[in-house]
Amino acid sequence: MIHELREIHHIVEKINQDHLHHLQDIREPVLIKINLSDNSHSYVEISRNGLRFVESHKEHHIKNQVILSFKDLKKLIDNPSNILRFVLNGRVNIKGNIKEILKVLEKI
Repeated sequence: MIHELREIHHIVEKINQDHLHHLQDIREPVLIKINLSDNSHSYVEISRNGLRFVESHKEHHIKNQVILSFKDLKKLIDNPSNILRFVLNGRVNIKGNIKEILKVLEKI
């Protein structure tokens, strides 16, 4: 689990460095809930201020959410075009406005 969290931190830092300017026009934040191998969760909020780790209580306040496993997150980082297939197969769950969520995800 510590290895997974370290990798997630690295991914968040890299996206903030490389893609922050693409996130400036996000209207509503998106919460990414990452299921870790030890059945715990990590929460990352995507907003116009970039990506940041948040507490689990944000799950009740952010209506646009993406829920996926750490393994699927890594696969999507390597090949982002798989997102639609993963959603249709149920590997990635989306709650909220799917059009807005996909628009935000394509920016990163």
